[in-house]
Amino acid sequence: MRSPSGTALAVRNDSGEILTARISYVPLSSRYPIFRLPFFRGVGALWESLVVGIKALNLSLNLASKEEERLSPGGMVLSMVFALGLVVILFFVLPYLLSRLFSSLLSREWVLIVEGVLRFLIFFAYLGLMSLIPEVRDVLFRYHGAEHKVVHAFEKGEVLQPDVALKYSRLHPRCSTSFLLVVLIVSFILFIFLDFNNYFLRLFSRIFLLPVVAGVSYELIRLFALYPNNFLSKIIILPGLLTQKLTTCEPGREQVEVAIKALEASINSKNA
Repeated sequence: MRSPSGTALAVRNDSGEILTARISYVPLSSRYPIFRLPFFRGVGALWESLVVGIKALNLSLNLASKEEERLSPGGMVLSMVFALGLVVILFFVLPYLLSRLFSSLLSREWVLIVEGVLRFLIFFAYLGLMSLIPEVRDVLFRYHGAEHKVVHAFEKGEVLQPDVALKYSRLHPRCSTSFLLVVLIVSFILFIFLDFNNYFLRLFSRIFLLPVVAGVSYELIRLFALYPNNFLSKIIILPGLLTQKLTTCEPGREQVEVAIKALEASINSKNA
């Protein structure tokens, strides 16, 4: 869980005890003023999510198990590079390469549209396949749903108790799933207008323009968050909420208990 006070996690270990820990991370905006500026802050947020996510996974292994399984700094770097590389290849390079199969049948404009459609299809196929894996569905997606319920309860000023949080929706408008969908939409539009004649320039533009896509998407999310009751904002947010039906499951009391501990720890923590 992340809050203005800091970032923390909670894990239920093998004996059933809930353990919490603070995740130390100095935001890029605190170290480099450029990441406080519009568009750049979106790139920073994307990178920070990746770094904090890898740190959280590493720390959770140590808390959940008695065995020491900490990644070395080099291992963490490799994990981040692998994760980012997988995203780029799966959702940007692969749709581009597959769309080239239609280049002899369709005009360039329609090939670009096919590429965007393929990107959406691959994204939802990936989520659908993940939801079929019992370990992912019963653990990751249930905790995801628990996180949203607890955040809803906190934002409503409720007492953070499992029975209270459980009555709230497992869908949340500011979930990162919504951000990913906006990224897909922005990339769909951007790549149509920023096309290149050279094959390799078109291919590598999908990689090098990713920070631009992330920056624009982040600013759009911030804009829509300022006007949550606006009709256009609701239309933009709706696909993300519907997608969360794939990425979340109804949690049980045990998952909500862990989510509450994580939120409480983040509120009472202070990043190093």
